[in-house]
Amino acid sequence: MAENTNTPYDKELDFNYVSGKVKGYFSKTGDSFFNAVQFVKRNIIVLVLLFIVGTGFGYYKDYKKGPYYKNQIFVIPNFKSVDYLYSQADFLNSRVGDSVFFSNLGINSTKQVRKVEVEPVVDIYDFVREEEDETKFLILKLMADNGDINKIMEEKTTSKNYKFHVINYFSSEWSNQQTVDGIMKFLNNDPFLESMQKEWTKNMEIKIAANDTLLKQMDGILDSYAKKMSGNSVVFNEEKALDEVLKEKQKLVDEQARNRVDLVNYSKIIKDGSVVLNVNEPTFLRGKMKIIYPVIFIAIFVLLAWLVSFYKRQVNKRKIVIRDNE
Repeated sequence: MAENTNTPYDKELDFNYVSGKVKGYFSKTGDSFFNAVQFVKRNIIVLVLLFIVGTGFGYYKDYKKGPYYKNQIFVIPNFKSVDYLYSQADFLNSRVGDSVFFSNLGINSTKQVRKVEVEPVVDIYDFVREEEDETKFLILKLMADNGDINKIMEEKTTSKNYKFHVINYFSSEWSNQQTVDGIMKFLNNDPFLESMQKEWTKNMEIKIAANDTLLKQMDGILDSYAKKMSGNSVVFNEEKALDEVLKEKQKLVDEQARNRVDLVNYSKIIKDGSVVLNVNEPTFLRGKMKIIYPVIFIAIFVLLAWLVSFYKRQVNKRKIVIRDNE
């Protein structure tokens, strides 16, 4: 049977060991704090100068960077030009800083366009609103059953099917309508889509005219029904057929309203609507250089001082070892 070798004396030794370790830790902490205070006292003038220089340099960098504005153009890409819109935005991004390119668009300062991006205006209700879009609803429902509906709604393939999109362009000076016109001029300059625009417009005009004819014919049917009503000669089957006519007429009226709005939007390949300009856009570092640079300068000085001190300590240790060996 094993004997218990722990004694009160051993426990007292363990306690003394732990207590000594704790005291040593606090002693080292106190020494480090005292050394830091001494370091500041010895180098107070240098530290103050570094703080002043860093602050002044930070103010200069903040001033040079200037403001940063977010500008938004809400657009409708017509004639299946969504992919074209996104690729052209990428191209604009690649030409940021090219003064010749932007001057050809009527934008005289490269500071007017610092970054360009496009994102959809997520409107899931408009996406599945129409009866003919029932397939979209079923597909979306099936996808949502197998994943997060929020991710599905914002997923790139889905989002490109939304009607409205927003062009975000950022500027480092006050933007104006001239810049908006220049961007839209660039986006609406494509020979292929211009030819598509003409055909889509003709087809829409033909469709509107045909629907107007159908509406007139339905009105004739309704007038005929009204006359029969006055003669009390309406039968049940006629009332049932009339109900279908009324439903079809309502659908046609709604369709005509949408068609006439679409015809207005067909005036441009990328139809611009509302514009929001010069919204101040804060960034993580913008406006904070006056704080960051003093910290950087002082940190570099402290690091260099520590390296010099470390080097001197190592040299002194080696001198002592050499003397002891002698």
